Amino acid sequence: MKADIFENKKNSIIVTSGSKYIDIDAYAGIIAYANLLRLKGMPAKAVRTAKLNESITQTLLNLGITLDKYKKAKNDEFIIIDVSNKDYFDKIVNEEKIVEVIDHHTGFEEYWKNKLGKNAKIEFIGSVATLIVEEYEKENLLSRMSKEIAILLMSAILDNTLNFKAKVTNERDKKAYKNLEKLVGNITKYNEKYFLECQQNIEKNLRASIENDTKTEKICDILPFCFGQLTLWNKNYILSNKDIVYETLNNMSNEWMLNVISLEDGKSYIIANNTTVKKNLEELFNKSFTDDVLELEQVWLRKEIIKKARDILKNEGLI
Repeated sequence: MKADIFENKKNSIIVTSGSKYIDIDAYAGIIAYANLLRLKGMPAKAVRTAKLNESITQTLLNLGITLDKYKKAKNDEFIIIDVSNKDYFDKIVNEEKIVEVIDHHTGFEEYWKNKLGKNAKIEFIGSVATLIVEEYEKENLLSRMSKEIAILLMSAILDNTLNFKAKVTNERDKKAYKNLEKLVGNITKYNEKYFLECQQNIEKNLRASIENDTKTEKICDILPFCFGQLTLWNKNYILSNKDIVYETLNNMSNEWMLNVISLEDGKSYIIANNTTVKKNLEELFNKSFTDDVLELEQVWLRKEIIKKARDILKNEGLI
């Protein structure tokens, strides 16, 4: 374990995230954290090889912020943002060279705490962007953050807290967002504009959107191997096109679920067509499916559903 992860400033510090796709939280996080390290005089680069998903809108891409080019070097060190399951790190990562992990998903806290000590910063919070903002604050460098990076981080907090409606949202997320707003200035109804643009991106190519935001991994015995999620302003389009959902996800796995988050009415709609998957979800939420749709009375993030399922298994002594 390193006492100071930046003790050798000659080594490049590669800030990166997941392997399959990255959302706005990961995208904003790696850009903002690499920028923070550079402000501190460190040779940091924000790098990804994974696809960008629909939460990274054209408006955000037009801000003019670009990721860094990467050429592998022997002494590169890695910082991982927004993922802590080592099986899903970007393919460029050398696990033995990881010096820091910053994440808001549960499940691998002990592993990284034992490996990295205080450099494992994993907290169950709304957005990893909130943790990044707090790092700027600790270093008294928030005032030096660019407006463009602030907008990226604002978008990430909105997306990952579902416009502050998700249960995982806490006061730290709200505080971070307000501090970013001060840097950016007033943007009228930014939240609605952002989510509507995300929805337009999704509807342009629904199949690709589903594929780009579907996790394929063994989570636990309650949840299926294939777990997709889409965040929309309004759910009507996708519920009217379930045939595309079936076709897309059946090609990925026999057992799948798609969590459709509808912010306009503040609900989650889970689509599934496998009998076992539906039975497990009905028991998990104590609700029944109608026409392969389980309507929940509030919004649920994928990470919240995963935590709920794992907590039940832990209480039963099964994990």
